[in-house]
Order: sequence, then structure tokens, then C-alpha cells
Amino acid sequence: IESAEFLKQRIAKEITNFDINKIKIKRKNSKEIEVISGPYKSVNFLKNDYIKLKNIGFEEMDIFIND
Repeated sequence: IESAEFLKQRIAKEITNFDINKIKIKRKNSKEIEVISGPYKSVNFLKNDYIKLKNIGFEEMDIFIND
């Protein structure tokens, strides 16, 4: 949880125009936690945020579609 909170704070600090309200921390099980951004209204908004995260060094980001 601490690492996920740190990650969320880092995004808020390094990307000033990133909507921090989109970022959520989700517990998958007792050992796994995900930091999630969304929901997105269009693919372009998703793409823009993806590029912003990539520019500050994030790699191996997964994109999931919730039906």
C-alpha cells in the first residue's frame, strides 16, 4: 500500500496536468495491489495520459477494458 501511495504522489508531483482523481489503488488479493488510472471517455485521453506516464519513465503499463 505504501508503494502504491508513493507512486500516486509521484505522478501528481511530476505530471502537473494529470487528473489525480483518475488514479485509484485497488487490492487484487492479499499480496497484490494495482495502481489504476481511469475511466477514460475516449482513446485519445487514454493515449495522452499513457504518453505522459511514459515520459517520466514508466514502463510495462497494461491497458485493460472493463465491460
